[in-house]
Amino acid sequence: MTKPLIGCTTYYINAFEENKHRFIVAQDHFTSAIDDPLSIHRAGGIPVPIPLIDEDEYIDSLLDRLDGLMFIGGSDVSPSLYGQPYKKGLGHIDPARDKFELKLLDKAVKRNLPLFGICRGLQLLNVYFGGTLVQDIERGYPTEINHAGFFAPKSSISHKVKLSKEHMLYPCFGKEELAVNSFHHQMIDKLGDGLEAAAISEDGIIEAIVHKQYPFLVAVQWHPEMMFETEQEQLKLFQLFVDFIKNSQECVQVSS
Repeated sequence: MTKPLIGCTTYYINAFEENKHRFIVAQDHFTSAIDDPLSIHRAGGIPVPIPLIDEDEYIDSLLDRLDGLMFIGGSDVSPSLYGQPYKKGLGHIDPARDKFELKLLDKAVKRNLPLFGICRGLQLLNVYFGGTLVQDIERGYPTEINHAGFFAPKSSISHKVKLSKEHMLYPCFGKEELAVNSFHHQMIDKLGDGLEAAAISEDGIIEAIVHKQYPFLVAVQWHPEMMFETEQEQLKLFQLFVDFIKNSQECVQVSS
């Protein structure tokens, strides 16, 4: 069987706004950590990094070829997209990336393309479906857990999450509790339409979501792509995503 093509979003870096990752000549460019595409590869898919080219013909042609779409971590989602003013604690936002990824997501949803989100990806999916975010946990949610562990090793355990027995992550891992890392300072406030919490942290923060009606939509707040090489069970999330696509392709082939 042909390996499924999985599109992976990327960071967009403006040469005149960012003071890092520059070439000798100032140029806009896109990038991602190797962990993101590597996780898809190890799970049996072919990762396809997606540069920010905000043209409908390009996006449509790309989605016509892809079998699934993964939204990776990165900058904060603009509060204007969920009807809030900017508050203290808001981090870097990237309006161009927000606009592009929401367009990409909207076109993907209209195709029922399987979707997987990580960190910012979870937050973007929640906002797309009409949900809201807490702009900064430290200022907006009382907790003793350090969710923004930005200076910790990437695979370090920050806290545990409890998996809902009603959703697919529970059979995916075969247990109710999972240890995870944490590199976020925002969180879901109001859940978007059709979304349900599939994992909750020890302090009550939503750490994973699924959609009740959508064929496959899973997103997590932690970073499994940073963990799977030392905590192999974290690869099960990517295998769940890729295997769903493979099984769907098999069903199409049998029916045709």
